[in-house]
Amino acid sequence: MAGDYVGGKALRKLQLGIAVPRAAENIAITATPGLPVYDVVGLVLVTGLLGVCTTTHGGVANTMSFEFNPDLAAGADSAITATTDLGTTSVAGDVAVVVGAPGTGPLGGHVAVNVLGSTSGKGIVLNDGVIGLVATAANGAWRWIIFYIPLDDGAYITVL
Repeated sequence: MAGDYVGGKALRKLQLGIAVPRAAENIAITATPGLPVYDVVGLVLVTGLLGVCTTTHGGVANTMSFEFNPDLAAGADSAITATTDLGTTSVAGDVAVVVGAPGTGPLGGHVAVNVLGSTSGKGIVLNDGVIGLVATAANGAWRWIIFYIPLDDGAYITVL
C-alpha cells in the first residue's frame, strides 16, 4: 500500500493543477480592472483561487472582487467574481475562496474551511490577460493562491 501513496505536492497538482502562490500583500483601493495579481499566458483552466487573511481589517468594510482584463484590444474586462465584503469580519487566518461561476462572490468569514469551486463545474477558462483584484478600502492583507491546468502547450500563469 505504501508504494501507492501520492504525497502532498503531487496530490495537489493531480487534483487541482499547478499552484501559483502570491505573497501576502496589504490591500489597496483599486478600481476596475484591479490591482494586477496574476498574468495569464495562453489558454488555461483555472481550477481554484483562494486567499488567506494575514492581517485583520479592523472591522472596516472592504468589498473585493476579481476581474479579468484580456490582452485583446477589443476584449472587455470581465468579472470573475461579484464584489463581496471580505473586510468587516475577516481576521488573520480566515480563508476566502472563489466558488466559481463568474458573478458569484467569494466565500469568506471566520472559517478555516470553505468549498472551493462549488459552482464552476470543471473550472473557469481564461485566455491571455491579467487577473486583477478590485478593492474599495485600504485595509487588511491577504495572500492568494491560484490553481490551473494549461489547455494550450506552453500556457501558464505567473504572479505580477
